[in-house]
Amino acid sequence: TSHLAEMGEEKLPTFFVRNASRLLSTREILHYDLHERQEVIAEGWLPEGRLVVGITAGASCPNNLIEETLIRLFELRGIGREQLEAAA
Repeated sequence: TSHLAEMGEEKLPTFFVRNASRLLSTREILHYDLHERQEVIAEGWLPEGRLVVGITAGASCPNNLIEETLIRLFELRGIGREQLEAAA
């Protein structure tokens, strides 16, 4: 999984998170910095307006962690779980 983050950061803003709880707010994210080899807080990570987000995960990452992270991302944008389920 860290290799996926390395590839991403070559071209795009990339945040390597453990789980949904690391998406602290629209302003702050707690992510693993590959170069510092520790979790750090980044500010200004989620811009306003329309955007495209890519999410990758290694083969050993449980699907529920990916799902919860996606749900948290939508919640930060004001879209609740109920709205997501209704749209599915």
